[in-house]
Amino acid sequence: MAIFKNCYEHFRGKFSKQYMPAQSPKMHSKKKVLVLDLDETLVHCEFKENNNFQHETLLKVNHKGQEYKIYLRTRPHLNQFLVEASRDYEIIIFTAGYEVYCEKVLAYIDNDRLISDYYARGSCQFINGVCFKDLSLLDRPMEDIIFIDNNPNAFDRCQENGLLIPSYLDSDDDDCLLRLIPFLKYLSKKKDLRPIAQHINSYENNIGATIFTENQKSIDIQQEAMDEDTLSEGNVVKKDNDITDLDIKHKKTQTHLEAVCKVNNKIRSATLFSG
Repeated sequence: MAIFKNCYEHFRGKFSKQYMPAQSPKMHSKKKVLVLDLDETLVHCEFKENNNFQHETLLKVNHKGQEYKIYLRTRPHLNQFLVEASRDYEIIIFTAGYEVYCEKVLAYIDNDRLISDYYARGSCQFINGVCFKDLSLLDRPMEDIIFIDNNPNAFDRCQENGLLIPSYLDSDDDDCLLRLIPFLKYLSKKKDLRPIAQHINSYENNIGATIFTENQKSIDIQQEAMDEDTLSEGNVVKKDNDITDLDIKHKKTQTHLEAVCKVNNKIRSATLFSG
């Protein structure tokens, strides 16, 4: 039953999408690939009004018959970052948030359609409550990919491609995306982007400084108690009644609809609102 319900949600999302990615991957064949996480990497969202959080917009998402309010704030310099990165990279979002949530957020942050594709929670794999993101789903050469995420677990299957970015909550002084722009320009000229750590070391030796300051790298983030009213990636956990047998390969830029449902007893997808 869980398989049929998830397939239904997948196809319903296909026909009612609010956000259309930019272009076909074929148009980016000469570019490297920049894979970006969404929550705490590009934006920070809260799902309850908080007087201590200065959101810049309020979005509303309907999910399984219930309306959710999203209090969103973008990371400083996000638009400049996307514009500059899109010159050398095909930009793809890979988030553990729900597809309806992802579409709503992308429709807000990507007015210029600089993002070519996205993968949401149905494309993630959950093992023992830990979320993994498999870059092989992208069908791009691994040597052309850099993957930026604030969660080190996301790099488990692609450690040579990963760059860990400090988490963003709401600081006006955050300049992590701004600091990444010259590094991505430097990296785009490399034939093989792997291992990312080696290129970072070379780059930092050349400029005589680190990409992120020690202050940024050592911020201790206190996780709040799990909030079950979230559609985002922030509080994804495994719950017994949330386990499904569906692993959907999600490709938004294909001209035809494709859903690949895989039943695997060892690797299962877990969601918060799968009931």
